[in-house]
Amino acid sequence: MKKAISLLLSLILMLSVFTACTKGDSNDSDNNQASDKSSEQVSFTIDSHYENIDESAVRAYEKLCSAVINGDKEVKLNTSLLDDVHNLFYTSFPLFSLVESIQILPDSSGISLTYKNSDEEHKTIVSGFLNRINEIMQQCQYGKVSTDTYVFNVYTYITSNFILDSSVITISDALTDNKGYSAVLCSLFEYLVLQGGGKASHIINVYSSSMISLVQFKGEWYYFNPALDMHDNQGESLKGFAMNNERAGNIEYTYTDYSAVAVVEDNTFDELKNSISFEIMDNKVNVTCSDNESFMLELN
Repeated sequence: MKKAISLLLSLILMLSVFTACTKGDSNDSDNNQASDKSSEQVSFTIDSHYENIDESAVRAYEKLCSAVINGDKEVKLNTSLLDDVHNLFYTSFPLFSLVESIQILPDSSGISLTYKNSDEEHKTIVSGFLNRINEIMQQCQYGKVSTDTYVFNVYTYITSNFILDSSVITISDALTDNKGYSAVLCSLFEYLVLQGGGKASHIINVYSSSMISLVQFKGEWYYFNPALDMHDNQGESLKGFAMNNERAGNIEYTYTDYSAVAVVEDNTFDELKNSISFEIMDNKVNVTCSDNESFMLELN
């Protein structure tokens, strides 16, 4: 576990190098009310790889997330759980990027939080984040379609409405600017899938430390990489959708705790590697491919 925490802290350090703070404008007390209202509409989800983690750690993690949402400076929790809590926090909660530091209180009754922005800026960023997440979920028809259809809607929403930009490295900034680093857009994809009741995990290329998504679709796990469909034609194709290991480049991946990701061998959606465009018709997606073939992707 300590090795996993080391990895996560190195990722946090990378974020700190590039961003002294997250973008946001100060606003009045209405932002606090908006934040409180929006926070009722999101869940403190967990990367699916950690869904069987100790319930006490999950409760402590949720207390920490709630504190960040509210801008609280202290959280009372069992500090012996901090390794697991940190793992969940930095893997599963996008607003970790607002936290400058976490310190154990002198009496070990909990932790203190230092934020990167002023109180007003913090409230504005949190409110904007929550509202934007809810907006995208509504656009992707959360609650009105099946989980598989929702996964497809989220993926194509991101590939069609965001652009790649390696200078934007936090999810909250990506939501504000509609652009972001490829790994950040994968993290956004995973977070939205989890918010919608699906299963998703962040996974790491063991050779380059680049990151993509592992998401359950139609009962099976596949690799997903929105960047593949943004780089060439800004969301016109589905080259990075539901990939097996071969389509993903025969790369070895691990989860954020360094445990190995099982190789995805299913080739049901292999034809999507040749996709150039698609058309949605009810619960089916008619995909046109570069080899003069077509592929019907059925949603349910």
